[in-house]
Amino acid sequence: MNGDIDGKSARRCVWGIVGFVAACSMAHAQPVELRQGTTAGAGTAFRRGDVCVVLTAAHVTRDDGSEIVVLDRTGGRATGQVSYSNPQYDVALVTLQPGFAVACNQRWPDTSWMASASWNSRVQLDAVRHYPNGRESIIGLRWAGGTDSTLSLARVDRMEIRESDSGSLVRLGDRPAGMVKLVDTAIDRVEVVRFDVIDRLVGERFRGAAGNAPVAFDGVSWRGQRHPNWTTYVASWLTEKARRPVVPAGDPQARCNIRAQVIDWGQSNVENPKYAELQTSLQGCKTNILFRKSNSAIKFCEDSLRQSLSTTPRVLRRHSIQLNVEAQPRSGAIQSKLRALEYSEPAESGRSRPDVELEVMQAAFATVAKDVLGTGVCE
Repeated sequence: MNGDIDGKSARRCVWGIVGFVAACSMAHAQPVELRQGTTAGAGTAFRRGDVCVVLTAAHVTRDDGSEIVVLDRTGGRATGQVSYSNPQYDVALVTLQPGFAVACNQRWPDTSWMASASWNSRVQLDAVRHYPNGRESIIGLRWAGGTDSTLSLARVDRMEIRESDSGSLVRLGDRPAGMVKLVDTAIDRVEVVRFDVIDRLVGERFRGAAGNAPVAFDGVSWRGQRHPNWTTYVASWLTEKARRPVVPAGDPQARCNIRAQVIDWGQSNVENPKYAELQTSLQGCKTNILFRKSNSAIKFCEDSLRQSLSTTPRVLRRHSIQLNVEAQPRSGAIQSKLRALEYSEPAESGRSRPDVELEVMQAAFATVAKDVLGTGVCE
């Protein structure tokens, strides 16, 4: 955008109108509310591949690994954890757990227009406050100064911006100009982190091809030693299922280094629920209201079930695994997850031990690794 920004021509909503928003420039935004303990704030959900990441202010989150509850304007609920925090600029990212239930379709926006923008007192912007019942309030703001990294804004109507609005996007028309950082009620000013600054901090996480970043893999260890077969199984899962090229340790292309450790792997026999179900059905042939008046029908019922029982194993082999997966990024904290999992083999005969171990190891690693990779540590 060249020259001065004309607030009247840039805006698509009527300033000062507060309440239900049916169709305006904010319709594409996906604002959310964040709750962590007694702290509440706002944020915006952005999609990165199959992952949902919420942009918010760092001061509304605690980077201590504790769960953060995220609510969208339809009442959808999800949980996540801080995956990036920069207190200096007051910028944080919260990565939601897989299977998130909140609206998350908005892609990371372009900010190149801000480089040629000229700010003056005629420029009017807005912030949006959402409520879980679907209502939204628009807060009109105007430019009142700023620095290379911030915008200082003043209200243009009676609608007050609150501390709980920290983390909300501030937009010029349909383009994000920044994020609420600080509300100073003493001088009636709102300090906003410029969105081009936010983009320089975290934009590459969203522009990269999610799910395709190369990773280094240290293998799977068991009792202090690298297990060659299990390492091969997991490497195959990373390349074939997670679509992540595996490169040697130390390769400059690697976005992170992944390792896995099997703490324990035990097997036991458990009753096959299918076998028990067939036995119960067999005992019910004579009392079944459809068969009890016909001996031939009863015999047919019993013969069919006995045939099924003859090919159904009484017990299944259950694998109990404790697996720890770690991912170390190029810089920053290691993300790790330790989980205990149980996996029952399918009721199939003639399967070799390597085939069974491949299936069990890939299933266990996939379950734990998806939680670790979902934090964006390897993007």
